[in-house]
Amino acid sequence: MTEHQFEFLFKEHFAYLSNVAYGVVKDEDDSYDIVQKVFAKFWDKRFDVDLTDNIKSYLHRATLNTSLNFLDKNKRMVKIEDARLEDISSHSVEDNTDYLSGEVENAVKKAISELPEKCKIVFSLSRYSDKTNREIAEELEISIKAVEKHISRALRELRVKLKPYLNSIIIILMFGVGQLMF
Repeated sequence: MTEHQFEFLFKEHFAYLSNVAYGVVKDEDDSYDIVQKVFAKFWDKRFDVDLTDNIKSYLHRATLNTSLNFLDKNKRMVKIEDARLEDISSHSVEDNTDYLSGEVENAVKKAISELPEKCKIVFSLSRYSDKTNREIAEELEISIKAVEKHISRALRELRVKLKPYLNSIIIILMFGVGQLMF
């Protein structure tokens, strides 16, 4: 399979497969991520796939399976988060929020460190140095559109990576004790 054929398949089936994934996971961003994962695996196996087979059925089944695996993984993550919250419930509210804010802060730092280098730099300049997109573009000698794309990508990746910490963040915000220091 050539890159051109692969690109054609991607463009031809992405919207349909995203709808299939959305029907299972009920989240637009997650459904896009799932379909991208399916196509990445498909690309890795491109030499093993017979193009005379029904590709649409193959991609449909792969998307369903990947979506179901995603749900299963997220259920396990929720159970782990629930167990973690139960484990710390014997401490005072202030102790809990301090513990949670430290854990969330570490998770955020780790997630940011895993961003692609340019994306990490742009995101850090935007969020921690309070620079405007124009200032970042001038400093890094890239377009403002490129800055916006890097920031959007960083936020999208952080949202996915930090999803398991959503309950912790809500608890911290509800009690208003402690302050997240990013």
